Amino acid sequence: MIRQQHFPVETSYRWFDVSNLSEEDSNRLQDEFNFTPDIISYVSDRHERPHYDYDQHTHSHLLVYDVPIWPTSSIKHFTAHPITFLVIGNDVFTFHTESTSYVFDEFNDEKMRDRLSEAEDVTTLVMSFLLYASQYFQRAVTQLDVERNILDTKLSDDIDNKDLAELSNIEKSLVYLSSSIQTDLMMLNGLKHSKLEFSKSATERLDDALIESNQSSEMVQISRQVTQTLSTTSNNMMNNNLNDTMKFLTVWSLVLTIPTILTGFYGMNVKLPIANNSLDWVVIIILMVVLMVWLVFLMKKNHFF
Repeated sequence: MIRQQHFPVETSYRWFDVSNLSEEDSNRLQDEFNFTPDIISYVSDRHERPHYDYDQHTHSHLLVYDVPIWPTSSIKHFTAHPITFLVIGNDVFTFHTESTSYVFDEFNDEKMRDRLSEAEDVTTLVMSFLLYASQYFQRAVTQLDVERNILDTKLSDDIDNKDLAELSNIEKSLVYLSSSIQTDLMMLNGLKHSKLEFSKSATERLDDALIESNQSSEMVQISRQVTQTLSTTSNNMMNNNLNDTMKFLTVWSLVLTIPTILTGFYGMNVKLPIANNSLDWVVIIILMVVLMVWLVFLMKKNHFF
C-alpha cells in the first residue's frame, strides 16, 4: 500500500510510505513515479544488506538500513530485517514490511510529525528517520540484559534445560544484533562520501545516528561478553553437578556390591563357615555393615567424594 504522509506544516519535500509492496503498488510506482524494474527489485528484496547506492540514470539514492525484529512464538530470538529509503529529488519513499512497520508507526503521533516537519530538506528528513531507527537497538539490548539478569539469579539455585534454551536464544539474538549494527555503521559512515547533498542540520543528525549506533555496538559487545561468561559458568556448574551425581552413583554401587557378594556366597548350596547356627545371619549382617562402613571410610579418606 502506498500512502502519502502529510505534515502539520507545508514542507519542501514529500514522504510516501510503502507498506508490504504488492504487484499493484509496483505498477503504480512505475507509472506515476517512473521507477525502473531494477529499483523495484532492490526495494522489494527482504534479504538486502544495509548499504547505500546511487543510480546516475534516475538520480536516485537508495539507503538500506537494518532494524531489530522482536522474538515471536515461532522465532524465539531477535533477528534483523531491512527498511529501505529511496530519495528522488525532494521525494522520499520508505519501504517496509509488516514486521518492520513498527518503526514508522511511531511517526503517526502528532508530536512526532511536528518534529519531522522541522527538517530543512529531504536529506535531513531521511537522517531523522535513521536516527530514530538506530535507537531501537538499544531498546533490544536493554530487554536482553533484563532477561539475562533473570537467568543469572537462577544460577545460584538450579538451572534447567528451559533456562539453557533461553540463554541460547539470548546469545543468538546478540549475534544477529551485532552483525546488523556493524553493517549499519558501515552504511552510515559511507554516507559521508556519498552523492547526497547534506545540509548542516542533516550532517548533525547523521553524526547523532552514528553516535547512537556506536553506543549500541558497544552495548552489544559488553552484553555478549557477559552472556558468554554466564553461559560458561552455567556449563561448568552443570558439568560439576553431573560429576557429583556420577560420584554418588559410583560410591553406592561399590558399597552395595558387598552385600551382593556375601549373600551370593551364603546363598550357595554348599558347606560354608558360620553357617550351622540359627543366629549366623546376624553375624553375616554385622559383617556386611562393617565392610560397607569401612569401604565408605576408605573412599572418603582418599577424597573419592
